[in-house]
Amino acid sequence: MKRKFSWMLLAGTLIVLTSAFFAPNSKKELVLNEVVAQFLSYRHYQPLKEDDSFSERVFTLYIDRLDLNKRYFLQSDYNELAAYKLKLDDEWKARSLEFFQKSSALIQQRLLETKAYYTEFLTAPFDLKKNETIETDPEKTKYPKDNAELRESWRKALKFQVMTRVASNLQIQEEAKAKSDTVKVKPVEVLEAEARKGLLDNYNDWYDRIRKMDEDDRWSIYINSVISAYDPHSVYMPPRDKERFDIAMSGKYEGIGATLRQKDGYLVVVDMFPGSPSWRSKKIEVNDLIMRVAQGDQPSVDILDMKQDNAVALIKGPKNTKVRLSVRKRDGSITEVVLTRDVVVMEESYASSLILKDASGKVRTGYIFLPQFYQDFQDRNGRKCGDDVATEIEKLKAEGIDGLIIDLRNNGGGSLPEAVKMAGLFFPKGPVVQIKTKEGNPMILDDTDPKTQYGGPLVVMTNYSSASASEIFAAAIQDYGRGVIMGSQSTWGKGSVQRVTDLDENVNDKFQDIKPLGALSLTIQKFYRINGKTTQLKGVTPDVVLPDSYQLMNIGEKEEKFALSWDEITPAKYTPWAETLPLEKLRSQSEKRISGNEEFNMIRQNATRIKKDSEKTSFTLNLEAYLKELKAQSQEAKKYDKLMKTPTGLKITALQTDISYNKSDTARSEIVHRMIEDLSKDIYLQEGVEVVKDLIKK
Repeated sequence: MKRKFSWMLLAGTLIVLTSAFFAPNSKKELVLNEVVAQFLSYRHYQPLKEDDSFSERVFTLYIDRLDLNKRYFLQSDYNELAAYKLKLDDEWKARSLEFFQKSSALIQQRLLETKAYYTEFLTAPFDLKKNETIETDPEKTKYPKDNAELRESWRKALKFQVMTRVASNLQIQEEAKAKSDTVKVKPVEVLEAEARKGLLDNYNDWYDRIRKMDEDDRWSIYINSVISAYDPHSVYMPPRDKERFDIAMSGKYEGIGATLRQKDGYLVVVDMFPGSPSWRSKKIEVNDLIMRVAQGDQPSVDILDMKQDNAVALIKGPKNTKVRLSVRKRDGSITEVVLTRDVVVMEESYASSLILKDASGKVRTGYIFLPQFYQDFQDRNGRKCGDDVATEIEKLKAEGIDGLIIDLRNNGGGSLPEAVKMAGLFFPKGPVVQIKTKEGNPMILDDTDPKTQYGGPLVVMTNYSSASASEIFAAAIQDYGRGVIMGSQSTWGKGSVQRVTDLDENVNDKFQDIKPLGALSLTIQKFYRINGKTTQLKGVTPDVVLPDSYQLMNIGEKEEKFALSWDEITPAKYTPWAETLPLEKLRSQSEKRISGNEEFNMIRQNATRIKKDSEKTSFTLNLEAYLKELKAQSQEAKKYDKLMKTPTGLKITALQTDISYNKSDTARSEIVHRMIEDLSKDIYLQEGVEVVKDLIKK
């Protein structure tokens, strides 16, 4: 604690010393520059030497984020900015904003100029019979040399977007006509006009958002380019992003429980969380347009063209307060809806369990789905996944399960302490993971509870999107030989630890006028398995590998720019699980089932198709030729339409202890129903049950 306090004091002192040099419009940026620079220098796991190489990294990342597809900058613009390519390290050390201000003004100017291009091209018909092509891979294109080339680049891009919309609508018409001869078929000319109008509306919405973009938005892009030069997981979060992070980790927030996005200048309802105030009211529907917002009995505020974050802030608010919404329904009528804000609990983000039975009904497998390793950092008494999983295990044991599946597919990680706690549920006390900072010896995080919550047959399901804390848990189970890891060829490969710091707490009180500053998520540690190997880049290789539709794609940490390297340290001392798993036998039995499974064989074929399609970057702009290509592609894709859509034969039910509760909670009942319906068609889960059965027979 003493070391942390002294460092925080140092940050405050430095900021005070430099405050006299602030220009009125750059004060916030310079404060952020100062505090972020110190965090990177003193706290990052692998500080970079601020030299020309660092400068090139920052420049490349920043320019790509500003104009990846080369649709805004001219070659001359790029050349002008490239003069700074080897100077950004000097600017960063001098706390200079020259490059940022120049690039920010230039991109904003170019963004606003593009209105002329999209307005021109989307208000006149495209010639969809002309033979020409477009290259969509930015690495294969160059910056336009002049305005004429830039204009042409926009013409082709807009034409491609219109053509793909027309082609899609033609396909829909063709399918509808095959089902009914009363369908009114629209000619290509009409579909083309409709596509242009829809696209024009979208671009006008985009233009309005760009016009309202403030300096904070643009600064976030630049500062994150600097931070990403260190590693891909360190990131600056503006105040609104920090709030979203807290919501994601806690699984709850206070408001009306609706997902909103901007449309036609207002907010449109995209979705509602089951059980939330908006969902319970029965007066709000998806696609409703929110036009005005009022707090309690106060006058309403028109939110037309208001920045989305500001409009959403008016709707959100503390529990038990009222908000009045003027809503335009789909039929054009306008009504006022009064909602009482509440704590919105996103149940789908929490651990949940079910009972799985195979066709014979003789084996009862417990199933726990964990979407993330959550922990409510804002509430000491809030929900934690380790506690929740322990509760679910006890419920499953009470129902007499023969084995257990923990599903970590698509679980991107979360709280490191919760991953350690959860791993400890499956073996006696011992090391779970090793943590290494930039200095000193590795620290071992132990499970200190000698109790084994569950000691039966265990399968852990992973895939390419299982990352970070998921990999810590899976690696510990694998190293102890406690259970079978099964899934894609590897997990993501994120072996670094980030700490989120509120920047307001690290800046002198003199700067209250520019707060809130947001937060910094910084890579401060690297974690290693108890066998000494890091999961960084390589991830966790499953004991039983299953075919995956994306197995031929370049996926994972190894594809990230400037990712930390793989290495290993001295293994920790640990005692493996007493019973040795017959992994070779389990693998052989699984491979035999999979090789004879038509659906798994189709997944392998689908992987080849996806890889081939992903490598195509040049497309025709002739509608007839494009339709021929699309038809061939669609016919090929149709072969795989039925993947994961046919019931596997697994009988899936809610736990007896949950059934009565679900009946009285319609929101929870709906979530469980959806979950069971999806899992009943999951061939990976079916194979997981078979592996559990093999473990029981061993």
